[in-house]
Amino acid sequence: MKKVADFINLECYREALARLCRIAQWLTQDERLVLDDWENLHLNHFYSDEEKAHTIKKAMECFGNDQFTISSDEIERDPLLWFQALDEHCNRVYAPDSVKPHDKIDDGDGDSRVLPIYPGSGGGKRREQYGNTAFWLKHHRVIPLNNLQEISKSMSVAIAEIPQGYKDWAIRYMLGEIVKIAIIHFADGIYPTNTDNDSLLLFFNDLSDEKIRLEKALECISAAKREGTHILVMPELTITPAIRLQIANKLDLLNEKDGDNHALSVPVIVLGSFHEQVDTGWRNHAEAILGLDGTHLFDCDKRRPVTFKNCKEGIECATTPLTCLLTPLGLMAMAICKDMFDGKPAAALSSLSPDWLLVPSMSEKLSPQKAAAKQLHDTGGTVVAVANQEMPGIKGYEPGFVHHEKCEDCTTDIAFVTVARKDNYIRRIK
Repeated sequence: MKKVADFINLECYREALARLCRIAQWLTQDERLVLDDWENLHLNHFYSDEEKAHTIKKAMECFGNDQFTISSDEIERDPLLWFQALDEHCNRVYAPDSVKPHDKIDDGDGDSRVLPIYPGSGGGKRREQYGNTAFWLKHHRVIPLNNLQEISKSMSVAIAEIPQGYKDWAIRYMLGEIVKIAIIHFADGIYPTNTDNDSLLLFFNDLSDEKIRLEKALECISAAKREGTHILVMPELTITPAIRLQIANKLDLLNEKDGDNHALSVPVIVLGSFHEQVDTGWRNHAEAILGLDGTHLFDCDKRRPVTFKNCKEGIECATTPLTCLLTPLGLMAMAICKDMFDGKPAAALSSLSPDWLLVPSMSEKLSPQKAAAKQLHDTGGTVVAVANQEMPGIKGYEPGFVHHEKCEDCTTDIAFVTVARKDNYIRRIK
């Protein structure tokens, strides 16, 4: 607690908040969270609502006051009281329009991000139940970025933001009481191909006809724009790097020619994924771009390979960390197929509780994805959108879906699901 007290006395309030969050997630000797002990201490004080508000206010009056020096003993008497005081103080000092809440900070054991919570997005049962930092944090979520147990015991996390110069456009096109999601399935007869048929590892390096797939992808984006879509998700192993580049170039040209409300300007477009070779080997890689002009937003590498026709998917590397995107709609994440329900990627996603999880998939059955989506929504309030494509040469598959208050199967080749927000106030970010 000495570091927490030092941060407060130095007026480094976000660092103090992040430090408390990190300590709260440490494990005790009997594998409980330190947060459990803090909750017992806090509840033993028997605060009424009025007493609690008054006590938090008194703690906040010490912040920045040269007449007071906070000691670690004071914090240890009731860490959660200071936890809530710092949460409230940071929200007042670093207003939603300020860039400061989004900066990467050093909490004493590593880097963290202190991000605003957007009303109407996320939360779920964690915000209603003891035993979660989300229960105690009203205004912020704190994400440690280095490989510590509170994320997934060896998985790095990165937070991307909409680039400067684009945020005003994104805010304008994402504001509103509803969010419309487009889920794509390609019924164009095009399938991924592999020129190395003798390999015991499965990887695809091309499509049977890239020109037709490009035309279909652009047609889908155009249809989504006409419907007023905010987020569009294409399936796994459907968009090659070459097609991805051509789509981005097309958006750039349209923006130059027709302005920022051109025929393909869907705010967030997840361009499926494909196997591609980089310096360290083969990866299954997806990217999300801004529909304004094709600007890159964030990307995702698959980590959990599948088995198909007795071949293991030939994923040799995953060069990007688990990356989330901070948007006016809240925190978005991507996961490719199996990663949303299996192993450390799934554990990290559960711990992060993003507001939106966008999933390119290629699978016969989606039972594991649906079970994971329900759990993510029930516990963390995550809205999960899965775009699913059938495997090559396999007849029959389960259609993609969006899970929010309910699970809606997307049975047409471009399906639209409207998610109503709990309120229409979205904090502005710059």
